[in-house]
Amino acid sequence: MELGRPRDVITRAEHVEIAQIGSSERQAHYWTCTAAGYHMNRKDNEAADALLRADRIAPQHVRNRPLVRNIVRDLRGSSRLHRQREILNLAQVMRLL
Repeated sequence: MELGRPRDVITRAEHVEIAQIGSSERQAHYWTCTAAGYHMNRKDNEAADALLRADRIAPQHVRNRPLVRNIVRDLRGSSRLHRQREILNLAQVMRLL
C-alpha cells in the first residue's frame, strides 16, 4: 500500500492467515490496510466491510487513524454502499458528521 500499488494490497491480503495473528491491534491494522487497498481500487463495498471488521476487532486502534478517517469521509457520501447505514454510524462515532 505504501508503495502505491493498490492491486498488490488486495492480492497479497488474500494470502494472509488472519486467524494466525494473535494481536487484535495487528488484525485491525491488517483490515485497515486491506480496506485502503480496496478503496484505492474503487471497491467501496469491500472497503466498507474491511473497515467495519477492523472496528469490531479493535475500535481503539481504528477510529483515530487518519487513513481510516479519510476513507470513512469518502465512503459516507457513496450511494452505492450496501452497508451505508453502518458507515454513517461509524462516521458519527468518529465525529465526522
